[in-house]
This record gives sequence, structure tokens and C-alpha cells, in this order.
Amino acid sequence: MNKLLTLLLGVFLFSSCASVEKYNKQISSLHSVASIHEDIDESYKILQRLHPDLYWFTPKDSLDFAFSQLKESIDKPLSSRDFYKQLAPVIAKIKQGHTSVSPPYIKQTRKEKKAKGKRSSPFKRVRFKGIVGKVYIEKTFKKKDSLLLVGSEVLSVNGESTKSLLKSYDNLVSGDGYNTTFLPKIKSKYFGVYYLKSHGERDSIKLDLKYKDSLYSHYLVESFSKIKDTTQKKAKPKRLGKRALKQEKKKKKAKKKWNKMVGFNKYTKEQTRIFKFINQDSINVAYIKIRRFKTGDPEAFYEDAFKKIDSAKVQHLIIDLRDNLGGSLAQVADVYSYLTDKDYVLLEDSEMTSRWSYMYPVMHSKSFLFKSLGILFSPIYTPYIQALKVKSRNGKHFFRNKYAKEQEFKENNYKGKLYVIINGTSYSASSTLSTHLKATKRATFVGEETGGTYNATVAGMFVYKDLPNTKVSMRFGVMRIKTPYTGKPDGYGIKPDVYIPTTTLEKDEQLEWILKDINGE
Repeated sequence: MNKLLTLLLGVFLFSSCASVEKYNKQISSLHSVASIHEDIDESYKILQRLHPDLYWFTPKDSLDFAFSQLKESIDKPLSSRDFYKQLAPVIAKIKQGHTSVSPPYIKQTRKEKKAKGKRSSPFKRVRFKGIVGKVYIEKTFKKKDSLLLVGSEVLSVNGESTKSLLKSYDNLVSGDGYNTTFLPKIKSKYFGVYYLKSHGERDSIKLDLKYKDSLYSHYLVESFSKIKDTTQKKAKPKRLGKRALKQEKKKKKAKKKWNKMVGFNKYTKEQTRIFKFINQDSINVAYIKIRRFKTGDPEAFYEDAFKKIDSAKVQHLIIDLRDNLGGSLAQVADVYSYLTDKDYVLLEDSEMTSRWSYMYPVMHSKSFLFKSLGILFSPIYTPYIQALKVKSRNGKHFFRNKYAKEQEFKENNYKGKLYVIINGTSYSASSTLSTHLKATKRATFVGEETGGTYNATVAGMFVYKDLPNTKVSMRFGVMRIKTPYTGKPDGYGIKPDVYIPTTTLEKDEQLEWILKDINGE
């Protein structure tokens, strides 16, 4: 087995250099009309074959017409990026945020990576936030951008106004169903990502900004992992004695354990999960912020948090799901088990187009090594999955996971008043949690409608498919993920009980309202 894995790795490394050069040459060329038409047909074909609910929000005849019209409109050679900008609006008509396309980017050769390291986008060092149609700098992550003031409004990028850029992004992405809160939030949050998708890679980006009454400009420059940031000076390590060294090791071990528990991100210097008490005179309020349902050791985090909540006899708990784009359903189940006093079923069986849909992402992975291992071990795990995990009934095919079975609630579940803060980028797995809390009338929701729908989403295992000629990449799920609850009308998110939009960076309007409500103001 070790020899086989070594051989596979050797073949991968040998083929990677040639494939990178071939790939870069292919995506840098103009593609013939015939080859583009072939990619259009391939994109629709694979969606029809594997997407479990392709016509959920857009009827088949409308989608057929959109793909047909796209082919008719292309009558001259196009670059991969120009083709992407024409295909993306058609994919957006499906009205499902997990179903999307992306343009190809020039890849680095092994020689380039060895010399400079991995390349990073100029926008990686900045986080944006959208408020009432404007885009602001919410946070910066490197000292070299210390002159970039947090709270600055982005007026233009390389001379193009922010307003016109946001409008142009409308056709590149979509939310789920008829929701109107997701698109404005996601366009602003990933403002830099969509700029590069539509304009191509840039060595540097000029931002024209406004801070209060002052106008200024700032350049963002791409970076490489092996090129040191000279603005970040490291202090010389102190020499320690044996006792001090032992204590230092103990501290590092405790810090490592803590970082894992909270899901600490070394780049952003932020916790994925935050727990704290907010003292309101004689009222003890607990607050949990969940940025994503991923990374770290969430089980230990929630066990610790709810133990403290139970010990402090907290009567008011706030769970903040704003900008939580989803992640692991296992983590959703873990949180929910502390918020209910009944055993529950998190999901229904996940519908697929065939008994074998779940195999496609494995057998057609972009990773040569992962695909090879999938093919190698498929004779072992496939019979098990087909027998125990895949069911067919009434001509339909379903994947059954552990969360389609009844789950136990935690004994020290929280029984007090619960508030949940949501917004347009509360999405995917985040909306699954909100659906359960809303359906069981467990919480008061504050903020804006979630971006993810109440009824279901298409996700689970994902197909990542490069179209053969243009290398435009498709992404979509092969499973319809649905809770036991259904709401009407279909195609909308979880609505807040108290609607409070974000209108400023300077204060947390939703949290302030909740604290006033707790105090009876």
C-alpha cells in the first residue's frame, strides 16, 4: 500500500508541471464558437444529470430557453473570462446560491512557487462590509495596510465606481429562491473576489476611499508566502531556565487547546466561536457568536459554554448568526441539542438524482491524488454505502445520514429566553439551525431575513467541474438537504420577528435592541 501511494504521488508530481503550462496556455487563448457551444451543452448536461432539484425555482422550459439563447448569442471566439461573464447570468437563473460558476485563473508553476511561494490576492488583506448600497473597509489584516483606515467607504476601484461595480456583480451570483437580502450582502462581503472574477488577476489594486470628510487613495498589492513582510518585526526569543521553560511549554499547550476549541484563525486573529457574559445590572446575559460551523473543537466549546450558562443560571441567551455562511451539519446538531428539551430529527433523507450521485464528486475530484484514492478504495466502501446509506423508494433515490435519525437533547439544555441575530449572509447550515428554532417557536429572531431558505437547500457533497475547453469551473451540490419543517410561501428565508437592518458601522444596532428589550426599555 505504501509503495502504491508513493507511486501515485510520483505520477502526480511528474504530470503537474506539464499540466500547469498546458492549462495556462489553454485559458489564455480565444476559444472557437464550436468549443464554447460544447461547453454550454456540457454545463447543462451535467446539471440535468446530477442536480437534485434543478427546476425548483425556474421551470424547465425557461431554463431550456436561457441555455439555448446563450448559444445563439455567441457567434465569435471568446476568452475564458468573457465566456464566464456570459454563462454566469444563465446559471444565476437557477436561483440557488450553492450553484455557481467561476472563471479560471493562471496557475503558478512549481518553479514559481519554489522561488516566491504561494501567491495571494491583493484583496486577501482586507475585509469589506456593505451598508445601504455602499461598501466599507471593515477590517485589515496586515501592518503594511495600517494607513488603510477601518470605516472608510470604498468610492472606486482602479477608477471604476463602487456603485457600477456592485451593479455589474448582479449577474454573477444569485441567492436561494426569491430572497432579497443575500445578494446585497454577499456582493459587498466578497467585493474583491467578484472584482477579480470579472476583471482578472491584478498585481495591484488602487482603492479610492473616503473617511469621514477626507478623501485618500491606497494600493493593495498581491503577496507571496515566501517573501517576508519587513513591516512585521519579530522579537528575539528570550533564554529561559528549566523551570521557566516548563511553564512556557505548559502555557503553549493550554493556548493550543484553547485555540482549537474556539477555532482561532491565525491569519485574521479571530475566533470562529465566541462566548461571553454581558452584564446588565442584575441581569446576567450570555452571548455566543458563531462565525461558521467549521474548524476547531466545537463539541468542547459548546460543552464548556453551556456548562457555564447552566451554572450561572442565565435567563437570557443571545446567539449571533450574522454572516455565518454555514458549514458542518454535525456542528448544527451539536448546538441545537443544547437549545431543545426534546429528542429531534435534524434532517430528512437527502434526495439525489440517482443511487450513484454521491460518487461523482469523489471519482471526478480535481485532486489527482484524492481521485486516485477514491478509485482505489471504492470496491471497499461502495457496497457498504449502497447497502446502508442509499435508499430508493417510489422511483426516487435518497442518501441517509445519521441526522435523519432521532437525536438526543442534552441534559443541561438551556431553558431560558433565547434571541437569535440573523442577516442576509446567514446561509446554508446556518439557516438549518434557524429553521428548527423558528419552527419550534424557540427563539425571538432579530435583524434581517436569512439568505438561506426556510424549506431546503441543495448542498451536501459538491461537484467541482471544469468545462473541457474554457476551463470555467462549475460548483453545485448533489443532495437536497431538508429539515422536517416546511413553510409557505416557498423560496424565502427565515424572517425576523423584529426587523432591524444595519445602517452604520459605528454601533451594533441589533444587539443594542436586544439588550434594551431584556432591560424592559
